[in-house]
Amino acid sequence: MTLPSRNSIRWLAPLFAAALAANLWVFFTRGWEESLYPASYATLYYPLDAPSLRRWEVESGKVLRLDLAWNRAPASWQLLVDGKPSPVAIGATPRLHLVGELYDGSTAAPLDDFKHRYTLRPQPAGSGPDLDFTVNAISAALYRKNGMQWAKDIYLVQTALPAGDFARQPLSYWADDYHYMDAAALAAADRVVREEIGVKATDDTLARMEKVVRYLRTQLADSGGVPKDDFRWLDPWAMCQEMIAGTGKGWCTQNAQIYVFLANRAGVPTRFVFGANTQDDVIIYTGHSWAESWVKEQNRWTYVDVTQSIVAVKDKQGALLNSADILQLAAHDAFDGTTARIFKDWHWKTLAAEAKPFTAVDVPFSAVNWLAKQEFSRQAIIKYRHPPNVEDLRDVYSMVWKDRTFTWVNFKRYLWDPPAAYSLLPTDGARTYRVRQSLALALVLTGALLGVALARRVRG
Repeated sequence: MTLPSRNSIRWLAPLFAAALAANLWVFFTRGWEESLYPASYATLYYPLDAPSLRRWEVESGKVLRLDLAWNRAPASWQLLVDGKPSPVAIGATPRLHLVGELYDGSTAAPLDDFKHRYTLRPQPAGSGPDLDFTVNAISAALYRKNGMQWAKDIYLVQTALPAGDFARQPLSYWADDYHYMDAAALAAADRVVREEIGVKATDDTLARMEKVVRYLRTQLADSGGVPKDDFRWLDPWAMCQEMIAGTGKGWCTQNAQIYVFLANRAGVPTRFVFGANTQDDVIIYTGHSWAESWVKEQNRWTYVDVTQSIVAVKDKQGALLNSADILQLAAHDAFDGTTARIFKDWHWKTLAAEAKPFTAVDVPFSAVNWLAKQEFSRQAIIKYRHPPNVEDLRDVYSMVWKDRTFTWVNFKRYLWDPPAAYSLLPTDGARTYRVRQSLALALVLTGALLGVALARRVRG
């Protein structure tokens, strides 16, 4: 590689100036909350903490090999066939023999009658959920008999597990541990979680969530209002104390941030979620924020809107619903049978539902979903913030001098670490980052070459 000569300054300097001007123009003309990158439902809602199936393959000898994605490694698996325990031991890598698979010595049925349900139970007992697979077979002979040449027998595998080789993250990617906060503040918050909120080690996930929402609605009922600029980088515990004391006000964003903080401290992995809309594939800020909590008992994320006193939303089978699920329901106005776990004491006092004071109750979601229907239009973009959970930089650029975490996180979000986003329609998030990264690379390269040329000129 030939280094630039000192005479190269005459053309490198204008290139560097042009690259700098382009970077500054893109930075200062970007829209609010414009940092986002499209992500699939699978990536957003199937973390590594719950098992999924990357792929399966029928090997020679009719052995079904399952390639699982899971951040746990069970020592072994107990196998059940059609609900009956099998004496066959399954090692750490699940492999199911598909020849006469009754495992009881009985004669194998014809292949075209082959249909069995396999259940893999991780060992030791209680270390994870059962994995269910139904396997049907279609023989090559059946195709040949009916005039179609076919090379091999076909095994159809059906499972409720999410299947596919897609990007995924562990829950720790989404759940903030707030290591950047003061240790004394975290200790004080943990004390409140135990003593005032009343979270116990024996509480299940939904019980913990209810206690946190009840505490926040009780403490922050009169704190609604315009937040001050400091709340964009203030830690959530200080924000909570100010709002409780009446020295600070907050909107849905502050309510959601505080809930995310306390829920995580209460042992419930929780992430900050906020909404926007598309206009010509460009993000338009709409201003509502909420949260999603991971309920381990169902291995599902669920929608939580503290501002609306909504703890969770369920479908007619009792399965918890997340933000993307609700977006799909809203697109078709298909809320029949869905329910919301709410507190009537604040927003829903006139709702026709019996509930003791400060006690959560299940009601039809259609009775309390007006804000969700407004937020989840067909143009909606849902953005999922991963830690550290600080606000995005907006027009008050003096904020970058206030807090190192705030500054560093916003720099990363702007250039290479955007929040994931989900939408029914296309967005320009991927193109936005290609432009930003290309301009940044051009600035670095021209700056480096200009620096070399200047150094060579100085040396003469």
